[in-house]
Amino acid sequence: MITARSEERLVKPLPVEQHRLQMIRARSKFFFHGGQKFFVRGVTYGPFPPEGGIQLPSGEKRARDLQMIREGGFNLVRIYHVPPPDFLDDCAREELRVLVTIPWEQHVCFLDSKEIRAKIRESVRDSVGKNIGHPALLGYTVGNEVPSGIVRWYGAERMEQFIESLVDAAKQVDGLSMMTYANYPSTEYLLPANVDFFCFNVYLHRQDELERYLARLQNLVGDKPLILGEFGLDTQRHGQEEQARMLKWHVESVNRMGLAGTIFFSWTDEWYTGGHLVEDWKFGLVDANRKPKKAYRELQSLFSIPLKLHLTKLPKVSVVVATYNGARTLEACLQSLVDLDYPDLEVIVIDDGSTDHTPEIVNDYPMIRYIKQPNKGLSVARNVGIAAASGEIVAFTDSDCIADKDWLNYLVRTFESGNYAAVGGPNISPPAHDRIQACVAAAPGSPSHVLLTDTDAEHIPGCNMAFYKWALATIDGFDPVFRKAGDDVDVCWRLLQGGFRIGFSPSAVVWHHRRFTIRAYYGQQKGYGEAEALLRFKHLLYFGATGAAKWKGEVYGVPRFSRWLARPIVYHGIFGMGLFQCVYPRRESDFVHIVSSVEWIFVTMAFVLLAWKVHELWAVAALMAICTLGVAISYGFQAKIETRFSSLRSRVLTSFLALTQPLLRGWARYSTRMKEKRTPHRVIYSKVGLAEQVDWYRPATLAFWSDQGMGREQLLKMLREFLEQEGWRFSVDTGWDNWDLLVYGTRWSQVRLLSVTEEHGDGKRLTRVHIVPELSVLSKIFTAIAAVITLWTLIRVGYDSMFYVTAVIFFLLMLLYSSFSRRNRIAQIVKVAARRCGMLLLAPIARKS
Repeated sequence: MITARSEERLVKPLPVEQHRLQMIRARSKFFFHGGQKFFVRGVTYGPFPPEGGIQLPSGEKRARDLQMIREGGFNLVRIYHVPPPDFLDDCAREELRVLVTIPWEQHVCFLDSKEIRAKIRESVRDSVGKNIGHPALLGYTVGNEVPSGIVRWYGAERMEQFIESLVDAAKQVDGLSMMTYANYPSTEYLLPANVDFFCFNVYLHRQDELERYLARLQNLVGDKPLILGEFGLDTQRHGQEEQARMLKWHVESVNRMGLAGTIFFSWTDEWYTGGHLVEDWKFGLVDANRKPKKAYRELQSLFSIPLKLHLTKLPKVSVVVATYNGARTLEACLQSLVDLDYPDLEVIVIDDGSTDHTPEIVNDYPMIRYIKQPNKGLSVARNVGIAAASGEIVAFTDSDCIADKDWLNYLVRTFESGNYAAVGGPNISPPAHDRIQACVAAAPGSPSHVLLTDTDAEHIPGCNMAFYKWALATIDGFDPVFRKAGDDVDVCWRLLQGGFRIGFSPSAVVWHHRRFTIRAYYGQQKGYGEAEALLRFKHLLYFGATGAAKWKGEVYGVPRFSRWLARPIVYHGIFGMGLFQCVYPRRESDFVHIVSSVEWIFVTMAFVLLAWKVHELWAVAALMAICTLGVAISYGFQAKIETRFSSLRSRVLTSFLALTQPLLRGWARYSTRMKEKRTPHRVIYSKVGLAEQVDWYRPATLAFWSDQGMGREQLLKMLREFLEQEGWRFSVDTGWDNWDLLVYGTRWSQVRLLSVTEEHGDGKRLTRVHIVPELSVLSKIFTAIAAVITLWTLIRVGYDSMFYVTAVIFFLLMLLYSSFSRRNRIAQIVKVAARRCGMLLLAPIARKS
């Protein structure tokens, strides 16, 4: 928000040297100065003994300090009190930015008093109002390291809300400057939602420990920049050599881990706090007399050239973009790929039968390889890209994405850091064009990464993933059955099942346009539901009873409403004295999944229908509906909507999307399962092979003898070939099931096959095949509902309801007859397959329990 006061400050003529300082903006994980990334290279400055009422040097001493800071390659100073305008002017002349920490009473129980809280907010407003819009300002920290005991006393949620209120108060005064809170590991779980970037003061003096912790912080802060607000080493105890060595690798680690910068504590050994100079530690880059230490010279040399990510190897990377009618965003995507800062890459566009002006757009980029094919689906298009790729690594993004210029550098660095077969990164929504797109971006169901640890992933999104080409060859690439979505999930799960690891780089960013309209969003969610149905029959272990995916890792980007349903666990240390107090998010609440599911809605509707006759059930139906609405409304009012589009209308619309999204996705799952996993009637009722029947009233166990060593392996292979030739739909055991084949009949029933082979010596083998009919999930639901209604009708109505009861029983008998008929049909096919394998059918054998 830009107030009239801030506009007045902005139009005031500035000195010539201040015009060189353009505004620094936060964009996803980085800061930008104009069109270039701005990496914070800062030092803390002061506090110093008071001179003229301010704790800053004056005159030549200040001028010399700022000049040396600039000459050392630094671009920012952090101070711990509100400066006078002339200090910001001096910094502007040296082209230095300033991060101002606003002091207030944070070491006392300040939340107990309404007056103290109001006083703190007013202090923040007054502090920000003194230098509105000054170009030297990077921003403000509205607090610094509130003691962990104070936070624990009040609770994390209440403290977060208070910090957020301070950020809001500051932005009401100056809507241009960025705001943050200076946190530290002892309260790492404090993550205010409305800050522009995150700032942590971290003193970890071992490189491996620091990098592991930075990986954790990067995941906690999500899609906003992260800087370290303080880091340093005491030369009085460790010496200048150790300080120089440590600060050098610190810069390398911060850059390698994709942070937006770091600030060293401190500029000088002269440090004044608590009313006196501190004499028993020396953290400065220069001593109290401003004589440079060795660390200053090392950093000056390091900062004399642009910081780049150091890679020991530079493997060739092939970037594959599969597109179908994506002309609206394709040009921006291709331009970002052409601008990538990576020396050895090729870009391949696979046009999957587009009917728009995609070819004309690609023709403007002659350096890009273009392959056109008929529309065969996303997986086939990506497989074509893999076949055409000449790179050791194959990376994938989508035509509605824009890649950060260092995207490939961070992916390749992560490949180097561990034994990974694949690596991915986050996909972040760019600024929305309107309120609809802002709400769609905040709505549930957007593609996101799932992490097993801070560095290892269970799933990486299809618009931001890379693989060694040999790894894709090992699993035969993408499964063509996934035409719209689900291909990335399937590939990730198959890699993990094969014993490979998938890495995650939080700084390998692509900006992914969310759908521009609600209709397009619903179309996306419908596609995801269809993909889940197909995935379920291939990876049953990963799915719950409703058919929704059940992740083993942590789904990032979920809204904070889960706190009152699955409150995260915080390790505070014994008596709250832990130096590193970690937050451990719990899995997303099962309650949320249940009350939002399409199954829950169907049951609610059933109770509503019953309530017309049995009025006592209105309370049950109403309670079920309230649970569903409550979760959706909670989501909508706590979702991350862009500030400029955040309004009551937007919250209501997001709540509506949160209500309808799981219903649409669930319905798409069921309709796909009923359509795709159902064998056509012409196949089921055709006549094939032997006419001999199996008794319909008992499970069929067939036995086959072979003198040539034929067993279940050959029989199952032949059976699969025969089923495919016939046109049957079926699933094959992936290692997690208690059956070998699951053959789909109608939407009401399916058939399960289990086999075993006995060894009888000299190559003689006996193979048994157990064939069991099963009701589908839909049949079980209908049967349960029919049973409940029948029982209730008999109790309430009595024998007058016999016609209805008879109809239900007839329906159930027909269902059973149909299921056993399907079983007999499959038994015939098994006999034919066995005969083709040269196996002899024995007399029927009853299978014992």
